[in-house]
Amino acid sequence: MSMRLGVQPGEVIDRGRRFRFTWDGEAYPAYEGDTIVSALAACGERIFSRSFKYHRPRGLLTASFLDPGCMVQVGDEPNVRGAHRRVEPGMVVSPQAVWPSLRFDAKSANQAFGRFLSAGFYYKTFIRPRRLWPVYRRVLRRFSAGGVVSPDSSHEYFDKRYAHPDVVVAGGGPAGMAAAVAAAEAGAQVLLVEEEHELGGHLRWGNEAELAALRGLRDEVTRAPGIEVMTNSVVNGRYDGNWVAVLQRNLPNVMERLVKARAKTLVVAPGLIERPYVFEGNDAPGVILSTAARRLINLHSVKPGGRAVVFSANACGDAAVEDLERAGVEVARVVDARRGGDIVRVNGGGNVRSVECADGAKIDCDLLVTAVGWTAPTSLLNMAGDRPVYDGRAARFFPSKLPEDVLATGGIVGDGTLDELLAHARATGHEAARRAARTARALRASIPQRSDEQEESESPPVEIPELPVHDHPALFYGRTPGIVDYSEDVTSKDLIAAEKEGYDSIELVKRYTTVTMGPAQGKLETVNAVAIMASATGRTIAETGTTVWRPPYSPTTLGALAGRIFEPVRYSPMQPWHERHGAKPLVAGAWIRPDHYGDPASEVRNVRENVSLIDVTPLGKFDLRGPDVPKLLELLYVNKWSGLDIGAVRYGVMCAEDGVVMDDGVTGRLGPNRYMMTATSSGAATVWEWIDNWLQTAHPEWQVHVTPVTTAYASINVAGPKSRELLERLTEGVDLSPDAFPYMRVRTGRIAGVDDCFMWRIGFTGELSYEVHVPAAYGLHVWEALMERGADLGVKPFGVEAQRILRLEKGHFIVGQDTDGLTGAYGAGLAWAVKLDKEDFAGKPELVWQSERDDYQRLVGLQPHDSSVVPPEASQIVEGKNDLVGRITSSRMSPTLGRSICLGFVAPHLAEPGTTVTVHLPDGKRIPARVMEHHAHFDPKGRRQRG
Repeated sequence: MSMRLGVQPGEVIDRGRRFRFTWDGEAYPAYEGDTIVSALAACGERIFSRSFKYHRPRGLLTASFLDPGCMVQVGDEPNVRGAHRRVEPGMVVSPQAVWPSLRFDAKSANQAFGRFLSAGFYYKTFIRPRRLWPVYRRVLRRFSAGGVVSPDSSHEYFDKRYAHPDVVVAGGGPAGMAAAVAAAEAGAQVLLVEEEHELGGHLRWGNEAELAALRGLRDEVTRAPGIEVMTNSVVNGRYDGNWVAVLQRNLPNVMERLVKARAKTLVVAPGLIERPYVFEGNDAPGVILSTAARRLINLHSVKPGGRAVVFSANACGDAAVEDLERAGVEVARVVDARRGGDIVRVNGGGNVRSVECADGAKIDCDLLVTAVGWTAPTSLLNMAGDRPVYDGRAARFFPSKLPEDVLATGGIVGDGTLDELLAHARATGHEAARRAARTARALRASIPQRSDEQEESESPPVEIPELPVHDHPALFYGRTPGIVDYSEDVTSKDLIAAEKEGYDSIELVKRYTTVTMGPAQGKLETVNAVAIMASATGRTIAETGTTVWRPPYSPTTLGALAGRIFEPVRYSPMQPWHERHGAKPLVAGAWIRPDHYGDPASEVRNVRENVSLIDVTPLGKFDLRGPDVPKLLELLYVNKWSGLDIGAVRYGVMCAEDGVVMDDGVTGRLGPNRYMMTATSSGAATVWEWIDNWLQTAHPEWQVHVTPVTTAYASINVAGPKSRELLERLTEGVDLSPDAFPYMRVRTGRIAGVDDCFMWRIGFTGELSYEVHVPAAYGLHVWEALMERGADLGVKPFGVEAQRILRLEKGHFIVGQDTDGLTGAYGAGLAWAVKLDKEDFAGKPELVWQSERDDYQRLVGLQPHDSSVVPPEASQIVEGKNDLVGRITSSRMSPTLGRSICLGFVAPHLAEPGTTVTVHLPDGKRIPARVMEHHAHFDPKGRRQRG
């Protein structure tokens, strides 16, 4: 560690915990508390990345989260901010978007074509000839910035949280800490959020007096009741009603957590951001800000260079000179801007070699430290509706008018001594608590309270002292052109050229040149860009204004926005039996279902020859009660329901308002005012929302009570020619004879000793079958009883795969499998079910329109001429050379028929029975198939299921 210093008073590294990590294929030492870049800088490394457009070498600039030259790849994670991310033992770090290496990057040849890559070049080039655009795209992709993500990258754990603090303080510097303590002492619950790894702001790299003040403030925060501290976190956005988004980073076992906080008052205390200076060579490695130099020395005990020039316009620059000299850096010259000094250029590409000053002096050095002024990060205030105003005395922007529930304190408001800033912050914190209490009282007033409950009277507003504004030179750019946006390689020449092309608005220039659109999001370069545009247009900075900051304040991963993986898993009560008997699991939405028990074909044959059971618990089930249930059914279904007798079951189809098939199922009438409705397993949640929406919005006057009972009942389909004989052995109170319990009827009774069961005779498999629904707690008992009592009948289980084959043999379509988001009821062959003579129902206007058309594809049964070929589902049906005229929606080899069978959509002119169509297989082969007379390939008249 050649540049590592001795122990510093405020260092954050733990010298007792030393380890190694890998950078660009080589091992490097580090201490716990080091960032990636501080550890590398301690070893003498200066180049950490290459610039976006010209691939110029880039080094450390701010030594903070905002550092544009320190974006690296960590393992499989791209775009890691190396100046902020703490290094860990064994961490594998590599540079991004360089070839063949960081030090010798062939892409730096772009600099030779710089004059062709002027502002907005991407709007002007690579347009003609259009046929070469694929080539251009491949070339541009090779030069794109950023890291890489492996397709096999493991999914990190992300999280979400909801919070309701009285006060959120954005910024954990001295002002933020003091405001949080004051608000807490006034009785508020406070959330204090800081982007750095520790609280303290600029005090952390200060002198002994500042470090003592820091210790005192940290003790106050620790002792104050009701303060929750989040470090390495950021307030990412402020929305209406003080809905505040907070991003927490790198929690134990959590990559990021999005905290959605509803704050009664927001206190914005972000401090100030030191801005760079624009001049020739200002992006060379070795040109750093004064705060970066002080961070390296005082926090990480790293010597920033050997011989330095300091360009100073304020006290922070002066303090940097003291720190550099104490760290053993030779300060060759201090160029004081307050006395007219200036920097003209830096010489050196991969490293600073010399600095040229305005007085003609040329000083050999390897480090240039600049301290030219501050930018106020007004993003959160902009999000609250404030437009900052420019004050030429301090050469920075200040807040103008804030809403009642937002306050600001610290450097963003003004200057002053530490005591003055703390006094302002404490008053702001007290006022924030007072306003939060007023909001709380208003919220309570809207809720019925006990008559004897007394509200406290509102306290008077807290007087917040004014902060002074100190004079500061307006230093934004020098007399030579340089880099304005380090992230996007935008130069001052680019901005001036854009103005000459007519882009004289800062908002237009931002989009035309991409200035302020890089990873730093304008926090470093916005005011410099505004100043250059003001000079180019002859306007003042105040007249030019700023761009508008919108959420998020800091880049947010998609994982943080999505939160944790909510993947609830549901099992039927019979799942233990399935697992014991070797069922292969199938993930069906939220449910785990048996796909098969080893041989789906034999399962199909057993259903056709004997009797079998399938677990259909995931079927959506709804208990409908009330005198107006028939009205609801008439509205939801396309067919008629008003004449349904008690004990009868009817098949129904639901269409959305656009006439597209939404779901299907059966509904049975169990009593005068009680009905039981079923929906498809995948559509149960949608159907429930659909029902609830109609009842709450269109017909709240209807007397209907709907209870979702999907998980309240275990459901078993008993199918096969011997199903009646099996159920007769276990059923009490129900006559199962064909005359007493015919097809499409429902009965209630006792099964295997369990009361409150109901069953209906339906035939999705095409066989005699009974769908039995029993209270869920008894599901396993009834299943095992059926298996035990049916042993001599050859009873066996069958899974979803066998069910799909059975229903395809019978020609029953599955919503979502044989239909899609464009399939109308008529195209699915449901004209017989649509009753347009009903007064009204969901989707009727569209279905009337469908009935008058004849240009939609039809769902038909198909059989390939070669019975051994099973066209994969989604195979296209073609006509001529490549005209698409349909598709295969379902296909299987039928064990019953010994041949391949299909359902599919075809164009209307191909829908006639006996028509031969051509199926294009994925391997390019084409096979003929015949359109069948029915959807059903087996027992089209339904004699078996009605037996």
